[in-house]
Amino acid sequence: MKQPQGHQGSLTRRHWIVLAASAVSAGCGGGSATTAGLPGTGGTGLFAQGTISGFGSVIINAIRFDDSAATVTLDGQSASAADLRLGMVAAVQAERGADLTQGKASSIEVWSVAQGLVSAGQATPGASGQFTVSGMTVLTDANTIFDGISAALPLRSGQRVAVWGLQAGSDGRSWSATRVAVVSSAIVVSSGLVSVAGGQRSVNGLSLTGTVAATLTAGDLVRVQGSLSLTDGSLAVLSVRYPATAAAGAQQGEAEIEGLVTSTVSASRFSLGSVVVDASQAVWSPAGAQITQGARVQVDGIWQSGVLKASKVELEDAQSLEAVEISGVVQEFTSVGNFVVRSQRCDATGANLGPATLAGLKVGAKVQLKGVKAGDVLRVTELQLDN
Repeated sequence: MKQPQGHQGSLTRRHWIVLAASAVSAGCGGGSATTAGLPGTGGTGLFAQGTISGFGSVIINAIRFDDSAATVTLDGQSASAADLRLGMVAAVQAERGADLTQGKASSIEVWSVAQGLVSAGQATPGASGQFTVSGMTVLTDANTIFDGISAALPLRSGQRVAVWGLQAGSDGRSWSATRVAVVSSAIVVSSGLVSVAGGQRSVNGLSLTGTVAATLTAGDLVRVQGSLSLTDGSLAVLSVRYPATAAAGAQQGEAEIEGLVTSTVSASRFSLGSVVVDASQAVWSPAGAQITQGARVQVDGIWQSGVLKASKVELEDAQSLEAVEISGVVQEFTSVGNFVVRSQRCDATGANLGPATLAGLKVGAKVQLKGVKAGDVLRVTELQLDN
């Protein structure tokens, strides 16, 4: 449960969902451009977009989505729910259940925002950092999940990485990383605004070439993927995606979106990247909160004429961003302080584990755990065997 510090009287997101559920119960008794799909329609349809914070059912925006029947795509390629990882930013089409903290996903779509060689900067798990990849500025903090990067082996120039994250600036050039992973693929990806000068199109300083690039319009927020020329550093574009359509293009039904405030018009109207939010009738958590550029928020609402009409705006605090829940099978086991569940390395030395749990904690054991992010490791605070 989220507990904004210093605002004990405010409604948390979980309280809000439970109250909403009570009210419902009482009242009822390649070479192409790609876009994200539309949300579910109908009385219980939901479009959710946010950072994955747990598994068992995939957890996004404090909602547990049953992914057993969902189609899953990673960077446009067919995948399975087992390929999802903590810190990835996912767009989910789903149907809610009677309990509004639960949902059944019909599709889960994940896109990286950058891939390529690190050209400048540095980043160490558990600390704030900044680096450049494919011309894009990537910001990291204590809540960024790292894979293949540790305090002993921090990120360095020349490493090839993939980045998932949230747009951090209105210019589309800087992004806040929710996950950074070392990869081997030579594919180059960059997300940002299209610039046109003298007929030459570019994104984040990368000159774009090819027939697909010729279709781009100045000012569009795009994710371009292609091959980098070793001679002049230009990017031969193979595919283009318009991230804005993942949320703003939906424009119907219920939506729950996590993002960073990239611009403000007034105290009640702001943008999360390309998503415009009208919070004039919203309940705020914590009560009396003031929206500021760079704040990380979750917004619940309904699409109205291309604007997300908010019923609830919650500022995310450090405690909620650190929290992780995982149900899964132990894949690797070296010790209580070093084991892997759902491809996440865990340390349970700080948890109060009984003799039976200690004896049963081994490869193949089914576990349920809660913990907090600590760089590239999950510090487990609660763990029980799932029999």
